[in-house]
Amino acid sequence: MEKKPFLTLQQVQEITKTYPTPFHIYDEKAIRENARKVKKAFAWNPGYKEYFAVKATPNPRLIQILHEEGFGCDCSSLPELQLIDVCGVKEHDIMFSSNVTPAEDYKLASDLNAIINFDDITHLDFYDKVVGDWKETMSCRFNPGGDFVLNNSIMDTPQEAKYGMTREQLVEAFKYMKQKGVKHVGIHAFLASNTVANEYYPALARILFQLAVDVQKETGVHIAFINLSGGLGIPYTPDKEPNDILAIGEGVHKPYDDILVKAGMDAVAIIPEQGRLVLMPSVCLVTRATHHTHIH
Repeated sequence: MEKKPFLTLQQVQEITKTYPTPFHIYDEKAIRENARKVKKAFAWNPGYKEYFAVKATPNPRLIQILHEEGFGCDCSSLPELQLIDVCGVKEHDIMFSSNVTPAEDYKLASDLNAIINFDDITHLDFYDKVVGDWKETMSCRFNPGGDFVLNNSIMDTPQEAKYGMTREQLVEAFKYMKQKGVKHVGIHAFLASNTVANEYYPALARILFQLAVDVQKETGVHIAFINLSGGLGIPYTPDKEPNDILAIGEGVHKPYDDILVKAGMDAVAIIPEQGRLVLMPSVCLVTRATHHTHIH
């Protein structure tokens, strides 16, 4: 892979005559093109919605650009919710996934009518006490446990992760939510980070699609969406090949047809939450060295 900056040294030198270093500079045209490519990869899914992981780069202008391209926002904290509210992102364009969540975070997420994604089974009772406003659409995070293996390599160890519910807890949570008046539920999972492997999303999707079929039969809840979360990374060295998002999209399409469509669940929406993949390599950090050490 050729690693080539989108700025020349001469351009940078001209810019620094106006703006003192250090600063980040972004290629808006490339970001928009990349956003459209990501959307194209999942265009086969009628309910598809991409949510930008705000934690990756909480920059108001970038959020506005991606929102103009049809992206929602994935938030995990009160400041992120406040930021996107100011940016004009509203209601179901917001996915709120958090853990060890304070009451005020849940309250603001509820006020904004965000899709709240519960991380732990105990959070449901907590939410009921501090907010009590159960929405028609809500979600839960799933942790399958064990090791997540891809191509005979352990990509991550969900059994050691502190996030997400067991299968038994997920079933209990959906039954509880149904009693509270929730009509549509989603399943979310995050099993690996910064993966540069086209097989990651399809493998994760197959796990969650089968889970959705089984849980819908078991509980009677309506599974409205599958949130594949983020985790698609970028190569940091020139010898690595980047993810092929179009191939990844088609890789998810196959288990969708094999599992969900076959089970009559062809209206389930696919929700990814990308950060790095959307913005990189459309950003440069411009800075100067202030000292040069001379040792050994």
